[in-house]
Amino acid sequence: MKYKPGVDFVIVAYGKFDYVRLCVASIEKYWQGIDYTIYVIVNYTNENEIEIVNNLFKDSNNVIVLKGVDQSRTTVVSETGAITQQIGTNAPGYPKNISIGKVDGCRIGAGSWYGAWATNIGIDQGDRQYVCVLDHDTVFLDSYATKLLENNFSKYKFISNRWCPGNVFSHLNTDKWEDGMARPMLTLSERSFYDEIAEQNYVEEDIWTSSPWNCDYRDMGGTNQWHCMQKGYTFKILKNSYRDRFRTDNELWRQHVLNLTDRNTEQAWLDNVPIFFHHGRSGYRTDDTMHDWIKEVEKHLDK
Repeated sequence: MKYKPGVDFVIVAYGKFDYVRLCVASIEKYWQGIDYTIYVIVNYTNENEIEIVNNLFKDSNNVIVLKGVDQSRTTVVSETGAITQQIGTNAPGYPKNISIGKVDGCRIGAGSWYGAWATNIGIDQGDRQYVCVLDHDTVFLDSYATKLLENNFSKYKFISNRWCPGNVFSHLNTDKWEDGMARPMLTLSERSFYDEIAEQNYVEEDIWTSSPWNCDYRDMGGTNQWHCMQKGYTFKILKNSYRDRFRTDNELWRQHVLNLTDRNTEQAWLDNVPIFFHHGRSGYRTDDTMHDWIKEVEKHLDK
């Protein structure tokens, strides 16, 4: 099937809508010269939130706001503004009490499942050659990011911002690096990759819960990697500054373009050019750390 040229960006937003506002602003600044459509899918606890996001982008011709998943039954908001989700899904119109992945038995909170289902809404709406799924607490840092489209997608089926080693996933009982997962805070592929996944009938064969995105392997979006493993495909992981107790600190966080260096933050490079930043753990972030994010990103985008 022939698709329109350009990129469909898919961003799931939930609460803290300054995140998606800045993510979209970074696309508008750094992806000039590339045809694109931005699909913002709003997962909500109150339908008024959809209107709030619509108003954010009422003057943006390339942004389409879509109704996502009703998260109201499992969402908990603390006094400091942190958002958490219970274990076990309970969203109208979607499978209930889902918490265990079908492929590897991973145990994943409801919010990740809602994120996967909302991502599918955005992917289904698009019609461009490339699909770029982004977490809402991410921004592009440089127009060099457009060179991601020069990837050899016949060799590397998708691009991911980061690899997490096997020992991150406690249910695996492994310390092998290669047993890990390509994280989906940035996932770029050709749309034909999702067409191929659809042809496998993974849901119909009761292998996956939903398609193309779900939480049935490792975590949200992990079955993109699982599909590649079944087919013998490879994928590309960007150079990344993330640090935690599961890997050696490469000290790349010292090179962050944004003055944000806590352990949840990460920056990614393409050809040694910093192109992408992820605030990390957005749901758990307090209002104070949100203010730091807004300040730093707006300063960068104003340059």
